Amino acid sequence: MRTEAINIYTPKTLYNQTTVNNSIKSFNGSKNAANNNEKKDKILAFIGAVTGVGLVLGTMMKKQKIKNPMKVNYTVVEMLSMAGCADVGGIIFSSVGKDSDTKKRKWIEGAFQFALTSTPLLFVDTILKQCSKSKKRLINNNVTKIAASVAGVVAGSNLALWISNKLRKTQEVKRPDRKLKPIDMIANFDDAVAIMVLAKIPFADKIQIKRLLPFIYSFCGFRSGTGDMRS
Repeated sequence: MRTEAINIYTPKTLYNQTTVNNSIKSFNGSKNAANNNEKKDKILAFIGAVTGVGLVLGTMMKKQKIKNPMKVNYTVVEMLSMAGCADVGGIIFSSVGKDSDTKKRKWIEGAFQFALTSTPLLFVDTILKQCSKSKKRLINNNVTKIAASVAGVVAGSNLALWISNKLRKTQEVKRPDRKLKPIDMIANFDDAVAIMVLAKIPFADKIQIKRLLPFIYSFCGFRSGTGDMRS
């Protein structure tokens, strides 16, 4: 005679199973909501960053009386203005509907992204000007300018990191030290472009490498609104 196991579901068993199922659904729902919010943040941060870049680019075009945005000439002031407006745009747009702690994190990340752009750029500009003033060929040449500028980028990046971690160690925001991530180094690519533009290296002018600056600053603004939010 064959016997088969019979599953007997008591009210308690059914209750527990229902509770587990509801918990799983709730978890999946929360996960989907978090993913949707993250996507929304990225879209808004991108729109804000591009808007910030566009405002500065439009002003520069009007000032320089040109219609082609790819032919804009950049100075340090204009580069910093574009970077700053991209950061602010990325933060403001992605902060809509966020709580104060999240907004604070975004502004601290924005400060880091702007410092990562501005401090190396200011170092590079100062170094290039000093090299250009020198009457010594050993100093006033493109090889020396580039080498010294690279040192300036390294020093400026580390200073930006120090500034960021000082801000993070306030009483209101207790978070672990910020570390330079590979993706952050894209911000330093603008310094490489700036070196070529400010040093007036011939081949850089021929390939119009300065055209990359609006895209780089847009990315930095996007990072200000979305980067380093979870640590």
